[in-house]
Amino acid sequence: MAWTAHPAVTVKTRTSTAGNKGFTLLELVVVLFISGLAAAVVIFSIGRLHEQTLFNQDARKVYQAARHGREVALLQKKEVILRIDEEANSYWLEDRNKNITGKHTIYKGAALFGKDVVFYPKGNSTGGSLTLRNAKGKEFHIEIDPILGTPAVKGL
Repeated sequence: MAWTAHPAVTVKTRTSTAGNKGFTLLELVVVLFISGLAAAVVIFSIGRLHEQTLFNQDARKVYQAARHGREVALLQKKEVILRIDEEANSYWLEDRNKNITGKHTIYKGAALFGKDVVFYPKGNSTGGSLTLRNAKGKEFHIEIDPILGTPAVKGL
């Protein structure tokens, strides 16, 4: 064997991956699983929020229809009827000559209950209560004052 002037160089190799800058496959799978779970929760929440928005919007529309009926009766000096069709889940305004103003239907997830309300030219009405209920049991009650003819929403 021959002697050399320089000793042999030793190379150190790492046996642990703790110092590497990459990710393991297991780490990537865990991150993707958590991301998918978070996305599912967000999508489910958006669906529920959409139903709640439709329900609130329908309650607002029924209330506005009652206000509009009173205003038309006052301004045009004629009786206006807020008709409720529970079977078709719809409502509309009409006068004594059966002239209908915009028929509106409540979305599938809710139901409208109540009796027709007549608004008189002096501002009063027959009064009554309209109830809008969704599948989860939440309700809006629209009370119409018989003396003043003004609607008020309860259950917001």
